[in-house]
Amino acid sequence: MNDKQKAIVLILLVAVLGGATSTITKIGLAGIPPLSFAFIRFLIAGVVVFPFLLKTNFLKDLKQLIPFSLLGTINIAFFILGIKMTTATIGQLLYAGVPLLTAIFLFVLFRERLTIKKGIGITIGFIGVTLVTLLPIVEKGTKFSGDLLGNMLIGMGVISWALYMAYSKKKLESFSPLVVTSAFIWVTCFALLPLSLTDLIAYPNWWQNLTFSGVLSLGYVSIVSTVLVYLLNQYAIKHGGSVLASMQFYLFPVFAYLSAFLLLGEQLTLGLVVGGTLALLGVYIATKK
Repeated sequence: MNDKQKAIVLILLVAVLGGATSTITKIGLAGIPPLSFAFIRFLIAGVVVFPFLLKTNFLKDLKQLIPFSLLGTINIAFFILGIKMTTATIGQLLYAGVPLLTAIFLFVLFRERLTIKKGIGITIGFIGVTLVTLLPIVEKGTKFSGDLLGNMLIGMGVISWALYMAYSKKKLESFSPLVVTSAFIWVTCFALLPLSLTDLIAYPNWWQNLTFSGVLSLGYVSIVSTVLVYLLNQYAIKHGGSVLASMQFYLFPVFAYLSAFLLLGEQLTLGLVVGGTLALLGVYIATKK
C-alpha cells in the first residue's frame, strides 16, 4: 500500500469516526455550557494521550508548537459556539471549505501548486458548500440551512483550521503525529480553562442537571472525535499531504446527515442534497487516478 492509498484509508476512517461529531456535540450541549463542554473534552483527551508521551520530549517540543497549535484552538472555540446555534449537518458542511482554503494558504505561504485534477475537485466541492452557506440569506432569514450567525462563527473556525492544516505538513517534518496532536490537545485545554470559568456565572451549578446522554456525548467527543480523529488526521497529512487530507471534510456531510437524521430528527432539504452531492463529486475527482 503506497502513501496515497494509506492517506485515502485514513481519510475514510476520519470521516466515519468524525462525521457524527456535530450531532453528538449538540446532544451534550443540551445540558452542558459550550465552553465548559469544550474544556472538559480536551482535558479528558489530554489525560488519554498523556501516558503515550512519557517516553518523548514532549515538554521541550510543546514550546515550539504552541503558536501553531493555537490555530487549532481558535477553530475549536468558534465551532463550539457556532454549532449550538446552527444545525449539526450544516456544521459539517461548512467545513467542506477547508480543502480550498488549505490549498490557497499552501500556495500563498509555501508556493505549493495544485494539480488541475485536484483543483477541479476542490472547486466543485466548494461550490456545493457555498450554496448551502448562502441559502439563509437567499431565503431571507429562514432556517433552511441553519442559523446565519452560527454559520458565520463556524466559518471563522474553518479559516483557522485551514491554516492549521497548511502548516501541519511542515511541522510533521520535525515532529511525530502523536506529538503534534498532543500539543494541540493540551494547548487547547489550557486556553479554554479561563474561558470555561465564565460559565460558572452564566450557568451556575450547571453540573447538577448533567444527564447520562451528556456524559456519553463528552466521552465520544473526547476520545473518538478528539484523540482518534485528530491523530488519524495527522497521519493522513503525513502520508498524503495537507490538501488531500483536508478532503475528508467533503465526506463528513454524508455521515453528519445520517447521524443527525437518526439522533436529532433533522430533515434532508434540497439545499443539503445539492451541496452534499457536489461535495462528494469533488472528492471523487480529486482522488481519482
